[in-house]
Amino acid sequence: MSKKLIKAMAVAAIAMIPVQSFAQTKIEWLQWFAAEAGADTYNSLVSEFEAANPDIKIELVNQPFGKVRESIVTDHAIGISADVLGLNMPWTKEFLDIGILAPLDDYLGKADNGFSKDQLVQAPIGEIDGHTWMVPLTAFPFVLHTNMTLVKEAGFEHPPTNWDELKEYATAISKLGDGISGIGLPFSSQPPANGPILTLLPLLYAHGGHSMNGTTPDFDNPAVVETLQLLNDLNASGAAAPGAASRTGGVDVEEFVAGRTGFLISPAAHSANVRERGADFEYAMTRVPGDVNAYRVHGFELGISANSKHKDEAWKFISFLLGKQANAKVAHASASLPGNLEALADFNTDGDEVLAKQMDILSNDTPVEELRQAPKATASWSIMTEEIQAMLAGNQTPEATAAAVQARWLELIK
Repeated sequence: MSKKLIKAMAVAAIAMIPVQSFAQTKIEWLQWFAAEAGADTYNSLVSEFEAANPDIKIELVNQPFGKVRESIVTDHAIGISADVLGLNMPWTKEFLDIGILAPLDDYLGKADNGFSKDQLVQAPIGEIDGHTWMVPLTAFPFVLHTNMTLVKEAGFEHPPTNWDELKEYATAISKLGDGISGIGLPFSSQPPANGPILTLLPLLYAHGGHSMNGTTPDFDNPAVVETLQLLNDLNASGAAAPGAASRTGGVDVEEFVAGRTGFLISPAAHSANVRERGADFEYAMTRVPGDVNAYRVHGFELGISANSKHKDEAWKFISFLLGKQANAKVAHASASLPGNLEALADFNTDGDEVLAKQMDILSNDTPVEELRQAPKATASWSIMTEEIQAMLAGNQTPEATAAAVQARWLELIK
């Protein structure tokens, strides 16, 4: 047999060997995190997971925060869903009432998760109806973002530390002209209509107040009325940006990053957005001013859809994200505390004053989260928004606003 024939037969034999193949399971991850904290880190983590798990394909579905809840509810109604869901704690009770979430107890009890349940930030994993429904990817406080360039132009040297200073500074900044405003009040009725939880509640908690008594609305108490009076004063003095009734939280962030607003009350995660986009001003992040060191706690939470056909694979991806190294990367990208506290070993501020301040707040102040077990919490935002709009338009007093919200909230949850 000739050498050419032998070589040809060898090539043919190799060609006949079947190529090993496998079916990939596609997992959709619907979230707004990448939009707020930058997509590069999330894309990198997806690639890292897929390289280690070639049988699983992750599709990262990015949407604005205001769209995510609507998409989850709408998809569930027609029997479809992304597998891994980015969640906001105040959605919890509503989502449980309509059966959106799968319980995570069995998954959390697995020995090979790569993290300890006891080391997770506890607020999201507390049981409701006897089960755990979500886990924390990150945790962060609501803070006051400050444009120090505008503060100094208005004649002040440091961020405001109390309500009187907030009103004084914001009013002075609004008089600088050129479309500059002291602070935005995002009370648009456009979904998610979440202005009250972005602005009112952080100020209320820093004032030592609450809006609920357990799971029962308690909105007409003196601390709430005083906080509403502060919002009314900011608006009446011209300190607030015009058009509160059409202003959304997203507009607030954009206006602040563009250097047109002195102050922004929002999650600390927005500091990553400010700095990533190279805002052209001196930036500082501090506690929300008030009488006590208390903050509205928030974070990026994760859950699994009850409609998912690939829950095991979805959990495998979630457990990867909660692992120390991946979780530390997410926390750094979003300028937040990792949801897995074991990741703090791989997490340091590296001389970053913004991260150091956030760690100070998270370590020393009192976290408040009232809405996780609140019935119909999201609908209550709309009620608060509508009544606050009426107040800011001059149609009712803060006292009447608080009473109206309380009556409508009680009627809502009957």
